[in-house]
Amino acid sequence: MNLVQTRLGLRPFAVSTALVVGGLAVTSCMSTTSSNSGSDGDTQGCPEFQTSGATIDANIKVDAKVHAFMQASASLRSITDKVKVDVKNACVKVATDLGAQDTWSTIGDKDESIANENRTGACDAARARIVAIMESDAGKRANFALVVSRGKCQADFQAQVDCEAGCTAKTKCDSGKVEERCQPGQLSVQCSEKCKAQSYCEGRVDVEANCEGKCEAECRGSCQGTCTDANGQISENNANCNGKCSGMCTGKCTGRCQVEASAGIECGASVKCKGSCTSTYTDPVCETTFTPPKCEIDQACFASCRTSTAAKAKCDAPTVKLACDTQTSSDVQKLVATINANLGPLFATAEEHGESVVQIGKDLVASGSAVLHASGDLDVKSLACATAAAQAAEHSAGTLQVAANAGAEVTESCSTHAK
Repeated sequence: MNLVQTRLGLRPFAVSTALVVGGLAVTSCMSTTSSNSGSDGDTQGCPEFQTSGATIDANIKVDAKVHAFMQASASLRSITDKVKVDVKNACVKVATDLGAQDTWSTIGDKDESIANENRTGACDAARARIVAIMESDAGKRANFALVVSRGKCQADFQAQVDCEAGCTAKTKCDSGKVEERCQPGQLSVQCSEKCKAQSYCEGRVDVEANCEGKCEAECRGSCQGTCTDANGQISENNANCNGKCSGMCTGKCTGRCQVEASAGIECGASVKCKGSCTSTYTDPVCETTFTPPKCEIDQACFASCRTSTAAKAKCDAPTVKLACDTQTSSDVQKLVATINANLGPLFATAEEHGESVVQIGKDLVASGSAVLHASGDLDVKSLACATAAAQAAEHSAGTLQVAANAGAEVTESCSTHAK
């Protein structure tokens, strides 16, 4: 079993019940690289890769496919560097705020400091304290309701196409349209009429969506079900709900609303529809990674473009609020304060963009294997650089999965104990 197989098999990927998916982090040329990237001989043969940042020097004298793969690996490394810090810092803050014993600092900067099988990582400690407080007698009386206004990530399709134009292809490449290269259900558009049933009106805290269906955030209007307000007060079938609704919300939603009206619904001014419309639409953007174009294209180059596009995706941070009766205990008060302040980055790890980047990491490892499989055609320098980039991609992919699992487990601990 190789490094990636071992690291990606740490734990099954946990998906929060309040979410759809899964965000991340890792190494540069620091201690994590030196301890996991292989022999010194491999890395010393390509010092340019080890010292590079997110962009590989175009003048390095290596095979074109190897250069494309190096760039993809460097882009992935840049993404993972940032999110590893985000995820770990968020977990450390939650764990510390809730009085957890510091079991992670002695582990250093290894991935295990985030989460590990012994449950001594920062996210392990955060999750344990969250569960303990929410399952306590005071927690059971608090009537928790988790309100999530999702942050959106939009990949730049034109940047992807422009990058692919530089890839070597045996035939003329038709880049296609953004709709054709976006995974089903991940297209966000402005409907000219209505957003179809089972699609989503993507409301936000600052731009509320019209809602006739399941509201993930705060419902302002009629709630057919249980309405839990910001103070944990519960009411049933409230015509003037201003809180989390467990059933059908008819009115406004400060987050994503799954449309249940059979005829669809107009999402509202400046509110996009994720899924499909009853009529025409404008301004299509994809909230995931792009599939390959319908043409013959070098996979290493495509992987580089896709990773680079993901690294530059425009992402809004999600807003998370834990509503409840904070008078039940001081621990509940601390929990609400730290969840509201710190859970956003962890929810981001369980969102579509997070899972997409995890998959990019896995695909990039496969691309690296293909490049190395053709090593008989590479000169010494190209082989050394391909090896260094492949080792870095393996380490990045493993760290991405660790962070995604950890973030999802922490958010799941909240969502499963709340309405």
